[in-house]
Amino acid sequence: MTKDEDLSRIFNRVSERHNLIKSMEQKQYKFMRENTFLEVHCIDLIEKMQDANVSKLAKAFQVTRGAISKVTKGLIETGAIERYQKPDNKKEIYFKLTEVGREIYGEHEKMHQTRIEKDGDFFSPLSEEEKNQLIGMLNKIYGQIAKELKNLGMDNYI
Repeated sequence: MTKDEDLSRIFNRVSERHNLIKSMEQKQYKFMRENTFLEVHCIDLIEKMQDANVSKLAKAFQVTRGAISKVTKGLIETGAIERYQKPDNKKEIYFKLTEVGREIYGEHEKMHQTRIEKDGDFFSPLSEEEKNQLIGMLNKIYGQIAKELKNLGMDNYI
């Protein structure tokens, strides 16, 4: 087995197992059991994006406007988001979070912070020098992944 094959196998194994742990932990959160991945991340983007609308959300997720319309309709029905229009533009529909949506957003942020803290356990056996080296190596690998994503037209995932 070549070094590249070895690296590919361990990289995939680490990535897959980390994702498995994350997905198991996510099930502990009520908002993750009650909402789809896309719904939660739609809520996240609506909070972070200025004047979120169907077109902006569809572009960010690289899905159809119809898919986002379906998701936002469901989020409106559950009371997580609401529509609004600007006084000077009655044509365009925008979205903002309701109190329910802000609660989901807050829980989502807490979940990510908890994940970061738990990931610290994985890195605790490493010295500061090893951590710095690993950060450098992973940033180089991510740079290559970013190039591939760009070539695939998936810039929003960079």
